[in-house]
Amino acid sequence: MSAADEVHIEWAELSDVGRQRSSNQDFCGAAIVPGGDRLWIVADGMGGHAGGETASRVAVEAATASFLAGRGPLTERLRESIAAANRAVIETARGDRALTGMGTTAVAMALGDGACVANVGDSRAYRLRRGRIEQLTRDHSVVAELVRQGAISEEEALIHPRRHEVLRSLGFEDDLDIDVDLLDVAAGDVLLLCTDGLTGVVDDAEIAALCGKRPQRDAARALVDAANARGGPDNVTVQVIRLSR
Repeated sequence: MSAADEVHIEWAELSDVGRQRSSNQDFCGAAIVPGGDRLWIVADGMGGHAGGETASRVAVEAATASFLAGRGPLTERLRESIAAANRAVIETARGDRALTGMGTTAVAMALGDGACVANVGDSRAYRLRRGRIEQLTRDHSVVAELVRQGAISEEEALIHPRRHEVLRSLGFEDDLDIDVDLLDVAAGDVLLLCTDGLTGVVDDAEIAALCGKRPQRDAARALVDAANARGGPDNVTVQVIRLSR
């Protein structure tokens, strides 16, 4: 029996411009095969107002279309969805000089015959289980590498001048390195996909507290409100997925 069949899935998403930006360059979406597999994806665009907004939207649209049309193992379909998103962003930029240099992060999760997660950049996936929160993805960013090397602390990373620089993103390389990992999921888990507009100002412990026992719509709103209460320095987007019997 597939993971999607074994649990009841409820989810909600919310995207907000924040308090300091004039446009929302985040985008999110989902693809649900009737009676079957599911995909959720969050993207955080870059490259100016038009470029960032276009890159994140194009990436999500291409990824969801690819997932719905795909066949084969879930991990390969997820990887191909992100690869398709990358190709779509590159091709769109090549067709319009005004969009040169645009790109986007992406984090996606698929549930079906098992579960898996993929990411490029610093948008994240989390799992909350029995009150314990775990980051499921590895940030591809300058400050994340500095933390892993022991050069700076996690606290210093939050205020580092290069904290917004990513080392990988969609839209620049044809042969993109995409992290794809299998997941263990079970009834009772809460899964979260989000942009760094949340994680840059709200720590993991508070994310866990806000997601814990709230219905998914209330949790999504509470997370966005928490980011904005800290000044809302960036666009913030969340998808909250709750698994139950």
